[in-house]
Amino acid sequence: MNGFAQVERSAFDPQIGGFQYYIAFNPNMTAEDDEVANRIPVEAAISIGESGELADFTFELPKSCRSDEAISFLTRQRNVQYVEGHVFVTFPGQSGDTVARAAGRLELDVVGRIIGMDILWTPAAPEA
Repeated sequence: MNGFAQVERSAFDPQIGGFQYYIAFNPNMTAEDDEVANRIPVEAAISIGESGELADFTFELPKSCRSDEAISFLTRQRNVQYVEGHVFVTFPGQSGDTVARAAGRLELDVVGRIIGMDILWTPAAPEA
């Protein structure tokens, strides 16, 4: 195990009505979009703190991404657990107050390794 998967959060985007999170699993990756060879949609269950920080999330890995090669960067992270097709990611020091479903996209490099993930979370409007 090397380090921790890192998360970045965008400011609230009124165009999409939510927040976008990017989780990097490859510590050597730069932010160059040309490193991404494929994107695969997934649904994630996320836990969000009061100020919108991502506390943890989980998702089912598509069958095409369950090889040792595909999950090689995931399994090197101390805050990532992989159990029978499911991925669990926690961020130490964060606590979630809200649990929600969110749209996610896995990013794979040309070799087929998962290098990152985008998550889009749109908070529900308060009920009147």
